[in-house]
Amino acid sequence: MLTILCRTIIIYILLIIVMRMMGKRQIGELEVSDLVTTLLISEIASLPITEHQIPLSHAVIPIITLLFFEVLTSYLTVVFPKSKLLLTARPSTLIKQGKICAKAMRESRISTDELLCELRQNGYVDIDEVYYAILEKSGKMTFVPRAQNRPLTCKDMKIKPRESGIFHIVIDKGSINQHGLSQAGLEKSGLEAILSRRGLDISDVYLLMINDMGDERIIRKDEVK
Repeated sequence: MLTILCRTIIIYILLIIVMRMMGKRQIGELEVSDLVTTLLISEIASLPITEHQIPLSHAVIPIITLLFFEVLTSYLTVVFPKSKLLLTARPSTLIKQGKICAKAMRESRISTDELLCELRQNGYVDIDEVYYAILEKSGKMTFVPRAQNRPLTCKDMKIKPRESGIFHIVIDKGSINQHGLSQAGLEKSGLEAILSRRGLDISDVYLLMINDMGDERIIRKDEVK
């Protein structure tokens, strides 16, 4: 039992390191090469855990080898973009300028029912509302609505709103988030000044967020149920 536990922990730590080194792209979206690598790694990693007679090195070496080839192919596709066509597919345009592309539908093996289902899930009830429909490499569909069906924007109304950027977590459950503090462009002294102005201590704050323009959002601990 102890041997199984130790082997499982070693393989788990190794997989975490490998996935981190493979990068966010491989974790977030699985293309053909990524899927093959993931399936192989999961199969190889399980062998020394369930089979005691298999040395741990018989899993470690193949996993590291797969990591090397995955990183290498990712690098090659960046340096030589045309090589990516060997590993991934191009996006397919299913609706172009408001017209269904029957050939692309057949090649992608997408039925009309599936296309309509995807349209409904994205808030469209009629094909005529869509100007472009693209089947992305990840398998997801992107829809570009016709001009008259697009939401009204500030640009359409000739309004210039103030950019607020994104909010950064500066205090989380009474503890300072150093990364968020840095992203908000603040020093600890600046944070203390904000809290002093509000009559608060760090321990009183459940959540403090600051956006790129300096706007603050504070939730005190006594406001949380």
